[in-house]
Amino acid sequence: MKNLLALLVVLTCALRPLAAAPLGETRVANWKDDRTGVFLLMFDDSWPSHWQVAIPELQQRGLIATFYICPGKGEYKVYAQKWESEFADSGMVYGNHTMTHKGVSDLENAREEILGCTKIIREIQPGSETRLVSFAQPGGVGGNWHITDEELAQLLKEDHLISRPPFQGHGAMYHLKTLPEMTGLADKAIASKGMEYLIIHGVERLNATYQDMWAMKQEELFFPLLDYLKQKSDAGELWVTDHISQHKYETERGSAQVQAVAATPAAIRLKLTSAADPELYDLPLTLLTQVPADWKNAAVRQGDVHTTVAVKDGLARYDALPGGPEIELTRAD
Repeated sequence: MKNLLALLVVLTCALRPLAAAPLGETRVANWKDDRTGVFLLMFDDSWPSHWQVAIPELQQRGLIATFYICPGKGEYKVYAQKWESEFADSGMVYGNHTMTHKGVSDLENAREEILGCTKIIREIQPGSETRLVSFAQPGGVGGNWHITDEELAQLLKEDHLISRPPFQGHGAMYHLKTLPEMTGLADKAIASKGMEYLIIHGVERLNATYQDMWAMKQEELFFPLLDYLKQKSDAGELWVTDHISQHKYETERGSAQVQAVAATPAAIRLKLTSAADPELYDLPLTLLTQVPADWKNAAVRQGDVHTTVAVKDGLARYDALPGGPEIELTRAD
């Protein structure tokens, strides 16, 4: 009898409709657009195949990557016009790989190599003079790196540079040579709900007299990899983006808080804050807010920025800037 009563209680609880989340309850998405994981593609050394092959193929699939340029390196100087005019507004993001990729002899030379590269990036991809730029210390320079870790850290801080994740274990054609190994990194990002990345040097150039360093075969590796990332992006599983956007989002999200100022069936008002410096960390975060069950669309306004989003399962998903004006959601059916 006791077992029967216990079973009835369990069944009753299971059949009871779940209580709706409180009106205005909001969570900050782990990654932009509430994607499961994030993946970064990084291209080193200003090789010609970057603008000849990689950038057009990325654009075709709507993907973004970071290109670490060396404006004083021979391959860059020959094709400077391509980097600085034709492809500067391609949607790709340039990162700092020092001027010449030859190392640094002392602190003064380090300033020329590192700060000089950042200056050129900010000139050819205009924006805030203090905006964050990704930095990748060049490898293969042997013992030609003659500043301390502390001196490097001070230069990076002075120039608003953010070091990217290390090359170790993530180099295409150096550490990872097969397509399953490379796509496995993307799967790992999804499984862990975290970030993974692949660092690429050259991409195969057809009918070329020479190939760029560690060139990935087009048909066997590079194109299938991009197609896989595109598939995962379209499925909402991966945010394929540049290093600085990922860094900004993660930093802002780490201390983000949402306060419900008011929540009624007519309107919901929220305040989004973050401890991150708003001068440097200015990327909108993705929020998901519980709205009235009968809303099919929501009008979202934050200051002068406004949009209309579809409501799914009682949730409105939208982007908002931490530290900005109040966010207001109203019915937009």
